[in-house]
Amino acid sequence: MKRTLTILTALLTLTSALPTWAGMVDTYGIGSRATAMGGAVSAAPSPVFAPYYNPAGLSRATSATMSAGVLTTTPDIEIDDYSVAGVPHRPDLETPTNFSDETGTLVAPHLGAAMPLSDRLAAGITLCVPWGMHVKWDKNPQTNPGAHNNYEAYYQRVTVTPALSYKVSEKLSLGAGVSLGRSETGADFVQLGTNDIYEAELTDDFNVSYNIGVLYQATDRLSMGLTYRSRTEAEFEGDLKVNGTKINTVMLDYDHPEQVQAGLGYRFGAKKGLLVEADATWTRWSINDVQDQRFSSPLMTPLGPVTSLPVTRDWDDTTKYSIGMEWTVNPTVTLRGGYVWDPTPVPDESLDFIWPDGDKHTFSLGAGFTFGNFTLDIAASYADIPSKRTINGESEALNPSYGGAPVSLVADGTVLNVGTTLSYRF
Repeated sequence: MKRTLTILTALLTLTSALPTWAGMVDTYGIGSRATAMGGAVSAAPSPVFAPYYNPAGLSRATSATMSAGVLTTTPDIEIDDYSVAGVPHRPDLETPTNFSDETGTLVAPHLGAAMPLSDRLAAGITLCVPWGMHVKWDKNPQTNPGAHNNYEAYYQRVTVTPALSYKVSEKLSLGAGVSLGRSETGADFVQLGTNDIYEAELTDDFNVSYNIGVLYQATDRLSMGLTYRSRTEAEFEGDLKVNGTKINTVMLDYDHPEQVQAGLGYRFGAKKGLLVEADATWTRWSINDVQDQRFSSPLMTPLGPVTSLPVTRDWDDTTKYSIGMEWTVNPTVTLRGGYVWDPTPVPDESLDFIWPDGDKHTFSLGAGFTFGNFTLDIAASYADIPSKRTINGESEALNPSYGGAPVSLVADGTVLNVGTTLSYRF
């Protein structure tokens, strides 16, 4: 019976450790130009990364171009006053504890190519990581009691998106792309009471989504962009292990949410050298109302065999607002800046330890340098949670890790991103 209860509690914890980082897994920019402009580029995208931001933007390609680069992400998460009340034989958990993550720097690559095929038709392809995160904590529950909920978790979707655009007129362009993706996720934690180590590694080897976009150049100064990125159905499967030994096969249907991004760009100055764009991105996080984990063989519980384990999430849909600026100083130097307001979709009732997400302000700067056929773009952005999140026992994602005892904590964090992209025009 004790073993059965341990497994059931572990699976509840495991489900809360699967892909649930909400806004934190969204991209901080595909390509350094987009990073520097806060992602506000749907009305004036770079052609090589238009398959993601707005496929219609491929129509802006004037010559064959290839780009490659990386975005490094360094999270810094602080947990203060972490305590759990009323856990039998663990009075130490009632003493407030402070700790921080040990994640280090993460690296996400991006590649792209675009070329005109005729006066009206253009093609391109983008490889990127539109969703991804990896967070790691101290494994020792004596110094990090949060390890009973999770001490390492990762999640990512890698996609290759070929796309085409068609210029209907000098003002109107349409575009579409198909994203072929692979997703993976994993989570590890130390079981309360036994110190058994639970590990899960799940993959979805192939999934598909699509992007469609419209670009309208109303005047030589004013442009408008609209992009729809579809929901992606993903079916994860992998092993659940205890102390290195497989005990079951885990299956989870987790869909990547759909998005609608709209932008308005205007060029100022006599030479139209200053571009200012404002974008809004709506994400349908509410598809994560319930996550239902299933098992290949029944698990015995006090209530009988269990073949599935649903966990309520109740995430909220969000609208992210961003503004970006790009000033072409001269043919060699371009300066950029941006700002993003990104509200969290995760309510206090389902916030978990894997990523204590919160509303975020993101500030960004960057520059581009062109030398002949080469352009080097650099960018840096800093995301800050303006108000610390305080949990006082209401999280149904945290409490099951401690037998239902209420967890209290104060969470704060920042994310530093640095990107570089090198492009060559043939």
